Parts: sequence; C-alpha cells; structure tokens
Amino acid sequence: MNRGNKILKVENIDKNINNKQILQIRKYSVIKGKFNFIIGANGSGKTSLLNILSMIDNDYQGTIYYKGKIISKKERNCELRRRFSVIWQEPYLYRGNVYHNIALPLKLRGFNKKIIHKKVKNISQKIEIDDLLEQSVYTLSGGERQKVSIARALVTEPEILFVDEATTNLDEESINFFNSHFADLVTEEMTVVMVSHDRRQIKELADRIAYLKKGKILSSQAREEFDFSQLGAGICSSIEEIV
Repeated sequence: MNRGNKILKVENIDKNINNKQILQIRKYSVIKGKFNFIIGANGSGKTSLLNILSMIDNDYQGTIYYKGKIISKKERNCELRRRFSVIWQEPYLYRGNVYHNIALPLKLRGFNKKIIHKKVKNISQKIEIDDLLEQSVYTLSGGERQKVSIARALVTEPEILFVDEATTNLDEESINFFNSHFADLVTEEMTVVMVSHDRRQIKELADRIAYLKKGKILSSQAREEFDFSQLGAGICSSIEEIV
C-alpha cells in the first residue's frame, strides 16, 4: 500500500460565522494511513476544519477532494460519511446500555446480529470495557463514557477516523490508557485526523503535523521536519518534551 497518498484534500476554504472569518485555508492534505495531527491555540479553527474534512459542515466556500475526486455538497451524503467516524471531546451516548451504543452504527450499516455481536465483543475487549456491555450509559464515569465513544467509532473500521481533543476532559488514568493503547487500536489501513493539545500524543503518535493559527495553516509537515519553536504558549505546555 502506498502510504503517501492524499486521501483528502481541501483548497481555498473560507468559513465565516456572523460575518467573522473562521478559516482561510488555501491548501491542506490528509495523508492516507497516517496520523495527521492538527494543532493550534484555542479558537484557531481546529474543530471547524475537522467538521469540514469529515463532511459534517457544508456551510463554507471552497473545494474538497476525496481520493482525488472533487466531492460536491450533494455528494456529501450518509453513504460517503459512513466511511468516516468521529470521536468528540464530549462523548454523546444514546439511551440504553453500552452494548446498544457500540452496536448501533453496525445495525445502521445492515450487519446481521451474529457479526454485530462478534465485532462488539472484540472491540470492547481491546478497550477493556467488555464487563460494562450490559450497563446503562447513565451509570458510567467520564472515562468510561469516552471509552464507549471510542469503541463505537472504531467498531465500523472506518476509512478515516477524526478525533477532536478526545482526552481533554478525562482523568489521568483514562488519558494514560488512551495514549498507551490508541495506536494499537487503529488498523494499518485506517487514516487518522486528530486535533490535540496533548504533547505525549503528538510525540508518540503524530506522523504529520499541521499548525493552525487564526484560521490559517502556517505549516504542514512530517513530524520530524516540523519546527516546534514556532508554537506559542498554550499550544503544547512543554515543547522541549516533544522534540
């Protein structure tokens, strides 16, 4: 597999909210099979860019390419988006138990009960929540809720996984679990686009880093080539620990 292919690309992206420019991006590419990190200070437009890349947000000007083909707004339908999964900073779980939440995207994709059961058991064991499958989501801790959210995102084996600061509100134990296990949970064929402030995640996971400032990408490079000295305070609390 050629792991240098551009699976997603955007050009001339302009995003405005209430007449305020949120994003102005001339060009950005997501490389297939890589951990593509997007970093920047709060309010720099990271989540807005993630929403456009994942085709959740269609209210912008510009062009998006998927596997080299221009994707019109009409083509950004459920069928295409089902190839993607998103892990949000604040996990949203549906009423019911943990099993139901993880199984739901498989049901929506038409898998039969036997395959659903096998896939749910497999991912829940990897994330160490198999003992919670019959438990109501309303009884879960914050860390457990995020683990369920991660399992639900991964169970479909998405082509592209989008991650929006998934560890921001987690306790230290849950953060350590995520950082230690996440790379092992992602298959070789999967592409990851991750927004993060976590220096350990950047150090251990990033293949490529895009630096976003005031809605513009100032640099997008392989991690080994990235100049961390350009980052301001608040982006990574200890730059020397990354480099």
